[in-house]
Amino acid sequence: MRVLVTGAYGFVGRHMTRELRAAGHTPIRMSGPCEDVPDADTQADILDLASLIRAVEKTTPDACVHLAGMAFVPAAAKNPALTFEVNTVGTMHLLQAFQQAAPQSRILVVTTSQIYGNRDTTTALPETYPSAPENLYAVSKLAADTASLMVARQQHMHVMTARPHNHIGPGQSRDFVISAFAHQLAEMADGTSEPVMQVGNLESRRDFLDVRDVTRAYRMLLEKGKSGEAYNIASGELLQIQTVLNILAQAAGVEPKIVINPDFFRPTDSSTLLDCSKIKKTIGWERSISLEQSLRDVLADVRPSSR
Repeated sequence: MRVLVTGAYGFVGRHMTRELRAAGHTPIRMSGPCEDVPDADTQADILDLASLIRAVEKTTPDACVHLAGMAFVPAAAKNPALTFEVNTVGTMHLLQAFQQAAPQSRILVVTTSQIYGNRDTTTALPETYPSAPENLYAVSKLAADTASLMVARQQHMHVMTARPHNHIGPGQSRDFVISAFAHQLAEMADGTSEPVMQVGNLESRRDFLDVRDVTRAYRMLLEKGKSGEAYNIASGELLQIQTVLNILAQAAGVEPKIVINPDFFRPTDSSTLLDCSKIKKTIGWERSISLEQSLRDVLADVRPSSR
């Protein structure tokens, strides 16, 4: 398949491109108007419907994985209007462009597990569970998710949504907790900083999944997923951030002094345990990379000498 990848030059997009190529597909990398990437296959602004239509007409994709969007929750909270424009309106523009220029394409719109809210429950929630988003980022993604499934029903387009939990891996921005920890630990291990770790709340629990497992799920959904369906993607394991930090510090070979930074601190919460039986049954996807391996790879990425 020729697969249009929006957000192709972001953290997930780069892994997605590699995954598609490895599976024999042809990724079509789309950059945004402010991205200086001369090797992009096409460029479009998801807030400009006309530019999206031109991009789809030019590249003639068989499928699309929609990754472009605002993904950092604090940044979304600071700019609600832009968040909804990019995450919700931008998604609708993309679907309109495909409806006009390539209506037979298979489209995967990536949203988030955060649409369920943070429910500390021992029962894994299926895709049919009522949504309860707790921040503006999640609300914008819920709107995109709901609208995408509506388009599948009403316009008879092959549109699916993916609702992934937190994913980690090589190349992630320091804005995100695991990458931030890894950079600090690498500097300590190399002796370029004092062994003092600046952290927020370590008691919250998260489900962390390797980005390479996530992009494999996306690729498999493009190949075999069912139109009009939403799919949870998660490891099924909730761990305290403290536990993850301990594993990462051990891999780095350092024992840092922990200092709580009020600027990083958020109230204790827990990611929601998700039921992934649907994606396993539909396409046979399962987690294949352990958390320990993911953390070693993140550390090796920020500290090449540890390879």
